[in-house]
Amino acid sequence: MSDDSRIDFQEVDEGAGEIELTPPELFAANLIEWALERHVSDLFLSDVDGAVMVTVRRLGRIEPVRRFAPAYGHRLQGHFRVLAGADAGEAVRPSEGRGRLTTPDGSTAHLRLSCVPTVFGHDVAIRLFDPRRGRRSIQQLGMDTVDVQAIERLVRRKSGLILVTGPVASGKSCTLYAMLDYLNNGTKKIHTIEDPVEHPISGIMQSQVNTKLKMDFADLLTVVLRHSPDVIMIGEVRDRQTARTAVRAGASGQLVLATVHSRSAAEAIEMMLQYESDHKFLSSSLCGVINQRLIRRLCPECRQPFEITDVYEVPDRVRTRMGQDNPTVFTAGQCNTCHDGGFDHLISMPEVMVVDDQIINAISNRATATEIESISITNGMLTLPEVALSYVMRGLTSIDEVNQVLNDPVLAGLGRQWNRE
Repeated sequence: MSDDSRIDFQEVDEGAGEIELTPPELFAANLIEWALERHVSDLFLSDVDGAVMVTVRRLGRIEPVRRFAPAYGHRLQGHFRVLAGADAGEAVRPSEGRGRLTTPDGSTAHLRLSCVPTVFGHDVAIRLFDPRRGRRSIQQLGMDTVDVQAIERLVRRKSGLILVTGPVASGKSCTLYAMLDYLNNGTKKIHTIEDPVEHPISGIMQSQVNTKLKMDFADLLTVVLRHSPDVIMIGEVRDRQTARTAVRAGASGQLVLATVHSRSAAEAIEMMLQYESDHKFLSSSLCGVINQRLIRRLCPECRQPFEITDVYEVPDRVRTRMGQDNPTVFTAGQCNTCHDGGFDHLISMPEVMVVDDQIINAISNRATATEIESISITNGMLTLPEVALSYVMRGLTSIDEVNQVLNDPVLAGLGRQWNRE
């Protein structure tokens, strides 16, 4: 962005809002360019009391950008709605749309917009996608080599069910897309069922759920199975019929990738069984479960070593993941590379459960989630807190960061101890 066209962002006035002199079209283009430079995933233009607030979600955190007078803020909202093909005149019902915008540096950004009425007016949410960076491969998700190799072995299976689980905004869709890219080599017929379609992918048949037409995940999955797919990706298992059909498809010859909400890999199995998936069918189709969270990576240019007075003995299970790295704890710094934030990227932190004969027998015999997790740990699976500790001890992230993401007593105790020092 040239100095002539640069607009000062994150100069938030707590008053009634600024009257911006820059035309909304130019401000929008500059805002998108500024946001993409900082790895912003979402942009929000929200009516608040007496103003329109512009905020962004950057590396998983909400950050304020500008506060505008209502007249200008509404023009900006309207510009984005027109850009995305949403009904700019609709004031009562929610509206959605997609579009693209060319930034001042000549690059193109893809937008997915959703607008919902609120007490003060509207909340316009815009998901950003930068084609230059594109989707990430499995190797680019930030996982350990051991976990990358385990996931690649799972997706090379000819058939079966692979579950990706975690809470909202844990990177499940990003991992699914990375797995699809790995499989999309022209030798397989791949279908997806999504709500909504995140990114169009050449060579893959993508379908979007449409509840208005009564085409939900279960309905579309039933139809897709008639199209002789080799691979099916289901955006989310939400109901009994989808769960049953996905399990049976995995057991009968298709490779099925799906997400489900749970706190751990073992609990994902329990969640599927709560949808009344048959134990025998699930045990025969399930290949593996990836339970993950997103964590901010410390900027390697400015991270600072954190001195610990007491020697901390890293557990042997965790040390096996560290290779030749010596345990070193770091904290965030500030530099131009990370825009003074101390963190530069979001990376995946996974708990990967590979289903073996012992787990198959445990599922068939109606074992609890605790019993299944115990078997997996005995067979070498690192739990999510153990993976987090390995990230901290290698300087990939900070102890405070993992404690923002996980609720684990051991990690919380280390955080309190090290912060006192």
